[in-house]
Amino acid sequence: MEKSYQKDQFITDIFYGETLNKSINFSASPKQHVIILTNQKYYDRSFEKINQLFKSAEEIDWYVCRNQTYCNNLEELMNLLHFLERFPQNRQYLFCAYGNEGVMQLTGFLAQTTILPSHYWCLPVSVRSLAKALLVEQAIMKQNNQVLLQVKNLPQAIYFDQTLTEAQQDGKLVDLLIFIRVGIVCDYHFLQNLYLNFPDQHRVYRRSFAALIPELIHYYAHSSEIETFGKLFEAAFYQTENGHLLSANMKRLFGILFHLFWSDANNALHFNLKNFLIWFNHLGYPITLPPQISLTDYQLQVLAQGQKQEPLTVLAEIGKISAHKDVTLQTLQQAITNYQVILKEISES
Repeated sequence: MEKSYQKDQFITDIFYGETLNKSINFSASPKQHVIILTNQKYYDRSFEKINQLFKSAEEIDWYVCRNQTYCNNLEELMNLLHFLERFPQNRQYLFCAYGNEGVMQLTGFLAQTTILPSHYWCLPVSVRSLAKALLVEQAIMKQNNQVLLQVKNLPQAIYFDQTLTEAQQDGKLVDLLIFIRVGIVCDYHFLQNLYLNFPDQHRVYRRSFAALIPELIHYYAHSSEIETFGKLFEAAFYQTENGHLLSANMKRLFGILFHLFWSDANNALHFNLKNFLIWFNHLGYPITLPPQISLTDYQLQVLAQGQKQEPLTVLAEIGKISAHKDVTLQTLQQAITNYQVILKEISES
C-alpha cells in the first residue's frame, strides 16, 4: 500500500504492507551512489538482501553504527562525517536509513546538512523506528539523552516491511509501547482496542500489528504531542544514580508511566491506573523499578530537567489534551505516591 504523508510543510510517500523487494523499485540515475546507514546487527543479518535492492546503483557503500537506541549522538555524527570526506561532490547520492530509531534520526540530520547532492529514504526495521521516520525533527543527542542539534526534514520515501518485525520477540513488546502511547495521547478507543486484542504477552507474540500501521501514520501526521509524551521523565533516568540499570527502552516505558501518573495528579483522568499497571504486568513489562534506583533522587532529576524544558502535556482525559504545565514538587510527589500505593495494592492482591 502507498500513502502520502504530510507534516508541517514536508511531504513524503509511505509504502507498507509488502516486502521490501516488492515495494522498492530502484532505478539508478547516472552516477548514482547509494550509501546505506545501518546498525551492526542489521548489517550482519541483511547485507546481501539490501544490496540486491540497489544492484543497479553505480556504487554502494555502507556506514555501520552501533546498536544502541540513541546512536544519533555527536560521536557517531563525527565518525560519519569523517567517513564521508572521501566522497566527491560531482555525484548524486541516496542516503538510505536501514536500522533502528537512531539511524533514522542520524540519516535525516545528515541529509539536511550535508553539502553532498542527495536525498534520503528510510527503511525502518521496527514500529519504533517507523515512528521516528515520521518525525520532521531530526536530532543529534548528547550522551545524557538531551537534544544537542536539531533540524527539520522528512525522507523522500519510507518503505516499511512488516515481516521484519513479526519475527521479533521482545522487540514486539517495545513496538506495542509505541501504539500504547498513541492511544494515551490521541484516542481512548484505540487504547481500548489494544487492551482487547493484546491482553497478554502470548497474544502480542502471535498477532500482527499490520492493521494498526495506517492509524499510527494518521495520528503522527496530526499530533506533535505523541513523541514528547514521557520524554522528560525518561530523560531524568539518564541523570539518576544507577539509572544505567534500566535499558533505553525501559527508561522510555517508565517515562510514559510517570508522565501518565503526573498528568492524573494535575487533572484527575477518571482512568483505572491500577488495571493499566496490571495489564502491563500481563504483557511482561516491568512495573517496579530496581531497588537500587532511588525515587527521591529521581524526582530531584525530574524537577531539574523540568526547569530547562517547555511545559509538559497534561491530559484532560485519555486521548485528549487539556493544557501544558510545569512540573511542580507537589504534583510530582502526588504522582509518585499514587504509583507506590497502586503497586502495593497489586502486590497484596
